[in-house]
Amino acid sequence: MKRILLTLVVLAAVLLSSCASAGTTPPPILTSAATTSTPTTYTTVLTTTTTAGAMTTSAAVTVTTATKPTVINTSTVFPAAFYVPVAVPYTPAGTELDLFQYELSLINADRQTAGLPPVTLSYNAAAEKHAQNMFANYYGSHWDTDGTKPYMRYTFEGGLNDESENNAYSGWVNPSDNPAHYQSINVRDEIAALEHIMMYDDAGSNWAHRDTILNKSYTMVSLGIAYDGKRLAIVQQFEGKYIDYYNAPAISNSNLTLLGKLTSADIKINNVSIAWDPPLQTLTNAQLTTDPAYTDGYSLGDRLNFVIPPAPAGQQYTNLSPQAIIAGKWEINNAGQFSIQANINPSLTKGKGVYTIVIVALINGESVNTTNYSIVVQ
Repeated sequence: MKRILLTLVVLAAVLLSSCASAGTTPPPILTSAATTSTPTTYTTVLTTTTTAGAMTTSAAVTVTTATKPTVINTSTVFPAAFYVPVAVPYTPAGTELDLFQYELSLINADRQTAGLPPVTLSYNAAAEKHAQNMFANYYGSHWDTDGTKPYMRYTFEGGLNDESENNAYSGWVNPSDNPAHYQSINVRDEIAALEHIMMYDDAGSNWAHRDTILNKSYTMVSLGIAYDGKRLAIVQQFEGKYIDYYNAPAISNSNLTLLGKLTSADIKINNVSIAWDPPLQTLTNAQLTTDPAYTDGYSLGDRLNFVIPPAPAGQQYTNLSPQAIIAGKWEINNAGQFSIQANINPSLTKGKGVYTIVIVALINGESVNTTNYSIVVQ
């Protein structure tokens, strides 16, 4: 039995597997185009990420102002209701729902053993659609046949938070093989076997699957399961809940707009990073099963720029990276509501591709990506 296990290689704070698949929700599309005083250190974490297997490390760069540039009162009038994506959640039923609940119980048993609270089922459809795609096309990869990566698919199905994906595939990867040459599987036993491998036999992935399952920041997981008597594809897409949005993140006429509310007073927005992937391209079974570019870990793309707050009145930044963009508007009030606007034209010079907006926050002193939101520029 061939088993393929894959997990997200996290881009650390960027400034840090037979049912028919439902239709794909269209992705978001871009609509267009001093005095100084004695400074104290204000640290902004920038993307300097080195990937080694499934591990990442990041370096911090320091910029200085006299005081930390955090606004505690806003002039913004916030909407009364939060934004609700139009994407349709995936709703399992019958035997499939039983398998979802079974896999969830395995995940939560492992989290309980580690002293962590359970995660609940979320129903972002990206997980199930990716499981179906892997199953239909005989491969295991974080990439889909349409060239998308997990955070892109998650966004296109209405996801607004940070996410990390584990996936696994059991069976053969050459569709011309004779299935009689492969042993039959019991789907529940195989799901349990894959969960056990991810937790206790994951050294080959530098324990990245286990680290994702046991990530204390995650509160939800969307699942995907596709199978027959010989093959199985599963997807676990974990997510945290950090921000409620009043509008979806948007880019219009080179201006990035973010309008939302933090779900906890412990969350402190540090910066907004902008990453880029080239235009999507169709991928073949051969690429997805043999090309290291698609069989190994992945990142959130190329980091381009990062947005930081304006310096307080009468002050200025020093030692500022040329990749920094100072926001035109950065308002955060005592209720955690925020309004951020910035001209990101320096990033958009990359042209066509997928731009991913990453809100990086400090949570009890730890740098955490709170949103990975992808926007297609055509």
